[in-house]
Amino acid sequence: MPSAAKKTATTIIDSHNDYIGALKGNLSGFLAAVVAKFQAQATTQQTNKGHGRIEKRTVSISHILDGIPDFPGLQTLMRVHSERGSASGDHH
Repeated sequence: MPSAAKKTATTIIDSHNDYIGALKGNLSGFLAAVVAKFQAQATTQQTNKGHGRIEKRTVSISHILDGIPDFPGLQTLMRVHSERGSASGDHH
């Protein structure tokens, strides 16, 4: 039986629309495969400072889906990594 996430994605695709979804632990097998097989093709970094904090964000994208389980409409993977710390250098 397909997961609710797969049913939802299929409904969106069948209506000729696109979607973006966040991958969380409730699809643990899918998440583990993406973590293990993700191959960044392009990466960008951004650093923001405000409210006494510094946030460094790294965004990577990939169209390489080798070893990634089938998911309706999946064409691109994005990975976002954030690091936050105080302006004094403490990281959280």
